[in-house]
Amino acid sequence: MTGHPAACLRFGLIALAAISGDTASFAQRADRTPPPAVSTSAGQFHAHRLTRPPVLDGRVWIAAVVTTASSPGTVPVPQPGFALTLTGCGDVGDFVRCQVFFQRGRTAPVRIDDGFTGWVFVTPDGRYVVMEPLHVLDVRAWTRYRLSEVLHIPNYTKIEAVSPDGQHLLVTRRDCAIDCRDVPVEFYDLALP
Repeated sequence: MTGHPAACLRFGLIALAAISGDTASFAQRADRTPPPAVSTSAGQFHAHRLTRPPVLDGRVWIAAVVTTASSPGTVPVPQPGFALTLTGCGDVGDFVRCQVFFQRGRTAPVRIDDGFTGWVFVTPDGRYVVMEPLHVLDVRAWTRYRLSEVLHIPNYTKIEAVSPDGQHLLVTRRDCAIDCRDVPVEFYDLALP
């Protein structure tokens, strides 16, 4: 480049700043995952209340493996590709709850819910992470659905079973958190998209 030395220096500094800025943003994108988007709708999730308690016989419903969120640690994930960690556990509300962090590969862990949860369930295909009260993270779409609010299924909830095809979850709901022997239980069939 020919011309005035000050102009050459100024051009060089501008180019260096632009390159430095781009390099930092690429590095940040490579090792950080943003929090998931939060949907204000139910998306394609549907739920209906069952009129009687279902039978967990292994044909229509299979007992779900739900992780109780009462102490720090990892949540078993049935498919490779990401990890879930419980942290920040403590008395939150009626009992001990934890924060849930998601990590894909070598990216930094990201908190996937702004609240605390008493339990976590991951669908057998690893597509959905379900948390108390009834929030669902679609791992592929990277969107969290606040189904407890939009489907009007308030806490206290729990995933009890999953259908053999993995497309339905059996959700129970009570008006109390613990020692609920005489409290009626509501049963819901939550259909996954």
